[in-house]
Amino acid sequence: MDLATVLLLHKSSFFIGALCFLYVRWQSPSSHGLGILAVAFILLAIASTFAGLGEKQALPLSVWALSSFTTGTLGYAVFWIGMRMLSSTSKRRSWDWLALAIPAVLIVAALLSGFHLNSVWRASIFQGSSILFLSASAVTLLRDDRHEKLSARYALAAAIAVAVILSGFVVVGLVAPDAAPVHPREAFFLLILCHFAIALFSLIFVNERVEATLTTLLDTDALTQIHNRRWFFLALPVAPLAGDAFIIIDIDHFKRVNDTFGHAAGDIVLTSAAKEMTLNLRRNEIFARLGGEEFGLYLPAASGLDPQTVAERLRTAVQSLKVKVGEIDIPITISAGTAIAGTGLPMQELMSRADTALYAAKSRGRNRIEAYRADAPSALATDQRQNANPAHTTKAGQAA
Repeated sequence: MDLATVLLLHKSSFFIGALCFLYVRWQSPSSHGLGILAVAFILLAIASTFAGLGEKQALPLSVWALSSFTTGTLGYAVFWIGMRMLSSTSKRRSWDWLALAIPAVLIVAALLSGFHLNSVWRASIFQGSSILFLSASAVTLLRDDRHEKLSARYALAAAIAVAVILSGFVVVGLVAPDAAPVHPREAFFLLILCHFAIALFSLIFVNERVEATLTTLLDTDALTQIHNRRWFFLALPVAPLAGDAFIIIDIDHFKRVNDTFGHAAGDIVLTSAAKEMTLNLRRNEIFARLGGEEFGLYLPAASGLDPQTVAERLRTAVQSLKVKVGEIDIPITISAGTAIAGTGLPMQELMSRADTALYAAKSRGRNRIEAYRADAPSALATDQRQNANPAHTTKAGQAA
């Protein structure tokens, strides 16, 4: 395949990639970086166009060589900026644009020295700048995975890494043809496929991020920002194993807080308690707000944790909270019921046992942890007895 045809395919790959970036950016305005990547691909397509015109001798060497070198080096610098914006969802940093100083220095050097008129020097320095910015882009993608685990991130970084290797082959082929593993023209052709791959994986990356964001919204409680009931029950095993534990937690006298201080104060109490409990749990423990002032915690037997000890740690942590609304200090305490699964126990029964234990903790004064006992009366039975005899009420119940 002649060089003119390769250059035609080369610029076409950039134009197609730019159109894809612009379309997805139009469909999803919140996808930062795609617009900048489109500009980068357009600059690189223009650079390839100038090189093609030079190959056809349609422009003087001094014109097309400088034009191609200028737009190409700017294109790769802009590509890195766009990839930085795409890779991270954190605050954008304006000093990223200082990367444009590198192509600016190269352009000034070309004007002063005229190295761009030498095809080997021009191509080698151009490919060297592309290696620099592409490598920085791949590193950025891999570094940001600490904050956002997306599989497309690694595929995109791999495609960029392959482009770096091929650009290196082009440089070697120009400087030392006998040592080149592949002919520069073949490496250049393979770069075209890399451009398509980079565009494709960039769009997959954006789509995967949107799906991950939607999933997070579905699984997160809007008020407390911890996992919600939907996530909790999806995370539970189909059936508990012997030794698994379920803990149900309830904020004491929560209705009184709402009635006395208002629902805004109640929201603060809920959020504070949820945050404090989360800080005192391991990341792999299944914990969520089940609704209202009620929280659920599931401990697999494999964790080796004693549910009573874990629940007591949470109770102590919440009790030590200092929640201030205006000039008023609002004390917060929790009660919890724990239950441990035996062989063949259904999940619903395990949860029911924890609920019975929670009711026992409330009826015995609140701000305490109770473990399920087989001889303990169920919450439903106790409610029925109290409804039949309203005078039979615990001191804590009267306080509520």
